[in-house]
Amino acid sequence: MTKRKKILIVVIVIILILAGLLAWQTWRWQGKMGELKNYVTSLFSGEKKEELPEDIKAAYDVLKKDQSDIDAYIALAAWKREKGELEDAIKLYQAALEIRPTDTLLLNNIADIYNQNKQYSEAEAAYLKIVGNNPKWLSAYRNLADLYRYQMPEKQNEIPKILQKGLDNNSENELYFVAPMAIYYKDFGSKEEAIKWYERLIKLDPANETAKKELEELNK
Repeated sequence: MTKRKKILIVVIVIILILAGLLAWQTWRWQGKMGELKNYVTSLFSGEKKEELPEDIKAAYDVLKKDQSDIDAYIALAAWKREKGELEDAIKLYQAALEIRPTDTLLLNNIADIYNQNKQYSEAEAAYLKIVGNNPKWLSAYRNLADLYRYQMPEKQNEIPKILQKGLDNNSENELYFVAPMAIYYKDFGSKEEAIKWYERLIKLDPANETAKKELEELNK
């Protein structure tokens, strides 16, 4: 066999492998879309279509045809949440995340609903995923800090770590992180640290009378 024929055979094999991978991915994607279509249909099996609001009916019809339409998932999930059907809202966001697993808005919305539904570990995981994927999404850091303070007090010592991480990643938004850091040390940390952070806060926000009063109390 000539060298040219060997090269030709190798090229053909590579093409066949790539074609097989493409066919497998296409089959897998179609299978996932079919599963999502059945899933969405099951979530609305108890609803009378004629009684659905027009925008919800339209979103539902869109998803029956195109299971990759993220806006339709968001619309249906928001409606379910408004009705107090939090589990269904979560399932809709979970379905959307099957398509876009790192989408910040989807993760933020499902984290908020997890929190509302008292699924705090799940909310924490979603917020942490946002911080990992999109370190410029400011609210994720503060949401985590609030979660640790009020819903997961056993993790209160994580608050300064997550706020410092936010500050390191977003130094242009220093005030956003310095204020809650000062409050944390006033409530849970050392007096010296609290004074340091309140002094930094007042330097950034000289008109903050509340911060000035807190610093005055700390210095007594």
